[in-house]
Amino acid sequence: MRKQACVVTWGALVLIFSAGKPAAAQDVDFTALIHETQRLPQKPGEVTMVWWIPEEFWSASFRQSKNVTPVQAEELLKAVRPYTIFAVFNGTVGAFGGITFKSEDQIRASLRLVDAQGTSYPPRTNDELSADIKNMLMMMKPILANMLGSLGQNMHFFVFPGATQAGARIANAKEKGRFKVKLEEREFAWRLPIDALLPSKVCTGCNEQCKGSLELLPLVRHEACPEVAGLFRP
Repeated sequence: MRKQACVVTWGALVLIFSAGKPAAAQDVDFTALIHETQRLPQKPGEVTMVWWIPEEFWSASFRQSKNVTPVQAEELLKAVRPYTIFAVFNGTVGAFGGITFKSEDQIRASLRLVDAQGTSYPPRTNDELSADIKNMLMMMKPILANMLGSLGQNMHFFVFPGATQAGARIANAKEKGRFKVKLEEREFAWRLPIDALLPSKVCTGCNEQCKGSLELLPLVRHEACPEVAGLFRP
């Protein structure tokens, strides 16, 4: 169920924007991007997803769409930029496999975004959102419900501030940082940058490609390389 939810959810959203157009070689790897931005805890009896949808996801999606011009894409991105956006569903599985989902209000009551300095933010109310972002997310709801059934019907969008009071971005997918989301008693953490958005690095020991966020030594996290295996032993 967990893997199905992940694959179906990201696939549906990609189709919404790309309209079936194949990605060019230089485009973002959606599979890797979704894998890094979704949190799907494996807890018996629960079906939960907390998905951070960064600006880069929207940007890549709009670029691939046959129905969105570059000018339209930039207008859509202007609507997204002031916010940090999440998609969340949260349910419990009954004895016979039925899922009871929490309502949007129930999720909202306990959902908090926490920045790197520990400041906690509740979701913005509908009255605090721009008309454009409200319309954009409103249009997505019936599409998701139609494509994903009960899962889509119970996936809710929550919008948080995009920046701290000092003006720093809370979640910048391409820069070093961190943030987390609290949902009830659980915490879901992200450490930035997102590897899927950065060029990979090549291990000088065995020429294998490594994660794009390697910062210290080009080999330091590449445990599979025989030349650096000793770095990970006491």
